[in-house]
Amino acid sequence: MIDETDSVPAQLRALGYPDAHWLAAGMEADVYALDEQTVARLPREAAAAGAAPMEPVEQLLEQLNQSRLPFAVPAPLGRLTLPDGRSLLRQPRLHGRSIGDFYDPAAGRLDPRAEQALADLLSALRTIPHPQPIEMPDLPLLGDSMVTTAQPWAATLQRLLEDRTRRFGGLLRAHVDCLDDLVEGCDAFLASRGDVAVALQHGDICPENVLVDDDCRLTAVLDWGFLTMLADPVLEMALTSGFFDMYGPHALRTERRLSDLFAEAFDVKHADVLRFKAVYALIGANAYSGTADGHFQWCAAVLRRPDVRSAVLL
Repeated sequence: MIDETDSVPAQLRALGYPDAHWLAAGMEADVYALDEQTVARLPREAAAAGAAPMEPVEQLLEQLNQSRLPFAVPAPLGRLTLPDGRSLLRQPRLHGRSIGDFYDPAAGRLDPRAEQALADLLSALRTIPHPQPIEMPDLPLLGDSMVTTAQPWAATLQRLLEDRTRRFGGLLRAHVDCLDDLVEGCDAFLASRGDVAVALQHGDICPENVLVDDDCRLTAVLDWGFLTMLADPVLEMALTSGFFDMYGPHALRTERRLSDLFAEAFDVKHADVLRFKAVYALIGANAYSGTADGHFQWCAAVLRRPDVRSAVLL
């Protein structure tokens, strides 16, 4: 929805982009079209505090742009400074249509080509680094934490699990039975995965962030940085299957279909996919606010699911 009070388009026009307009809202930023070839990304922390775009994400995107991926990424093209002092990141305007166009939420029907495109995306992420190693920068995690190369990914998530439980556990306990047992089970599960081979994960593969052509072949993946890290690739499978349809009438059926598809395609245990769903539900429930908002309710519902609880509470 267009915000009529948004001053950014007018400031961009004053900088020489006569067709500038708001284009989309991502997890971390608002995106403005500059012309047919370029967009400008304004992180919400920049909108609030005049900060520059997060350089670590830019560094990663620049490297990914050189990695021969079967899809484009929004690599940095430089910066723009608005008259009011805020800084925006210029990026190529990546074309395609949302993979969500190939899903009928009313019927819970996902085009098999979309299923294949998602599997192809997960497979491509597992092949990185190619043709040369990626130097992973320290990246923001869920907006207020940091994943560093100095700490193993599993330990990072264990630390985040402890922190989020301390801060929001009281709210979760009001909605989820035996919360402390779930936290303990997830912590033990993460500890057991410390030696698995890691892969780059996007962390927010959802219909809005995956662009495809008219034949549902991958063209671009957008909006990196929400939960981007090197981690057990099964975590990405858990997130992707859950995020594709979170609130539709057939969301659970679609989620289970994708979970089964990924578990078979990549030869992983379905129970491990469920355990990672619980991990995210615990660390991500209050990713957007300290209240029982819609995302919180979705995470709490995951933690109440009998199949998830059975996988975690061994």
